[in-house]
Amino acid sequence: MNEIYLRRSIRRYTDQNISDEDMEKMLKAGMNAPSAHNQKLYDLVVVKNKDTLKKLANSGAYTHMLEYANAAIIVCSVADDTVPYWQSDCGAVTENILLEATSLGIGSCWIGGYPNTELTTKEKEILEIPKNYEIFSTISLGYPQDKKEPNNNYYEDKVHYEKF
Repeated sequence: MNEIYLRRSIRRYTDQNISDEDMEKMLKAGMNAPSAHNQKLYDLVVVKNKDTLKKLANSGAYTHMLEYANAAIIVCSVADDTVPYWQSDCGAVTENILLEATSLGIGSCWIGGYPNTELTTKEKEILEIPKNYEIFSTISLGYPQDKKEPNNNYYEDKVHYEKF
């Protein structure tokens, strides 16, 4: 369970490349997330090309760290009325990838997409993601340049027993 506390949003990375083996471990972790009705309502786009990462870095308001990342995983899904719970599935996939990255010593940052679809329009174009898909999240990946202290969050006022 240490990964839960060690996971931090990392936006500055070293030049060390992420191995194909470690990338596969992160993808497998994502694919082992819980899924509503076991539908697996997601697709994952892996980006390692530095030119593409730079284009993605310039595609939105919150994507700047991708210019320095070693890789990114984009979590997306068909997003229409026929596909319920896709957001839940994509959130679980994203969190599993973040935790596996942490366990491998790889820094990560969850860059939100949905529901603000305007933020991901350019990203979808760059990656040729079909129009009926939405980007739920982009995960920036790389070996951390700086070490952050573990989280130790607990907010008593957020916990309610038996009734609100």
